[in-house]
Parts: sequence; C-alpha cells; structure tokens
Amino acid sequence: MKRFYFCLLFFILISKGYTENVYCTYYRQTNEITCGTITCPTHIPPDHDLKEDGLDTKLPLGWYRIGTMQIRHDTSWFNLYRRKAQGSGYWDFYTNIPERNCVGGFGLHSGENIPGSVTVKDKRCFDRLVNQIERKTTMEKFDVHQCRKCIFNSCWLGTRVLPDQRQYLTNLRSY
Repeated sequence: MKRFYFCLLFFILISKGYTENVYCTYYRQTNEITCGTITCPTHIPPDHDLKEDGLDTKLPLGWYRIGTMQIRHDTSWFNLYRRKAQGSGYWDFYTNIPERNCVGGFGLHSGENIPGSVTVKDKRCFDRLVNQIERKTTMEKFDVHQCRKCIFNSCWLGTRVLPDQRQYLTNLRSY
C-alpha cells in the first residue's frame, strides 16, 4: 500500500509540473539555443553594416533573464533582460544599455531575423522551447534599471530603478 501512495504522489507531482527549473544557453559559435532538453538552430543575424562599425550582430555574451511571453507583430516573443556589467541588477528591455554601445531590445523569437536577438529558424522548434520555458519554470519578479539618455556609452542623466517590477521565467546564458 505504501508503494501505491508513493507512486500516486510521484505521478501527481509530475503531472502538476513540480519539476526543476529549465535553464537556457545560446551557443554563439554553433548558432543554437538549448532550453532544458530541447535544442534549436538559430539564424545568423544580418550584418546591416554593423560589423564594419566593429559591432557584433549576435546576442552579446553574458547573462539574461527571460521575461514572460509577449506578442509583437503577430509573433510570439520573449523579452531578454541583460544583467548589468557593473553593480547588481538587470537592464530593462526598453532601455539603451551603455556597456553595449547604447543598444538594447534583445529578444528570443522565431520571426524576423533581427540583429541582437536570438531568432529560432523553425517555428515548431520554437514552440517546443516555449513549452520548456513556460511549463517547467517558476515565475518571479525582479527590479530593472533604466539608462536615462544613453550617449557615448554612458548614462548622461543617470540611471533609475523602474517603479514596476518585471516578471521572468528563467535565465539564459549567451556563451
């Protein structure tokens, strides 16, 4: 009888989604992203003359938090919140990041191939990533910072913590 209850409890925990959090890694060299057990190929971002200016068009190296699902131009999209290079905290999705040449707006999606974002080639594979991210992680809130007037790689009017916290599902490492 004990074995029956143990198996029943185990089944309930698994069916309710009480499993370990899924973490994601973007592999810049092989152009792949892995979340949990799912790996998807990604597009190489278009140059748009950025390489001539010495800028990398791929998602920059570092740690990010993956925000909740958004819909942009009829496309599913996760905002990526980059960890600050100095101090603690994360930059808001909508701010220009001083340590990244005043560029921001990083995302994970399967739509248009955009510089600085991770664009999954196959929509079905992206849907499997979404399933891993949304069903096997826990949602938490965190503070984000805003750079006020990013010029010449610095915040000329300072930074501030935005009053509304953001929600994130899991972490992503760009490697």
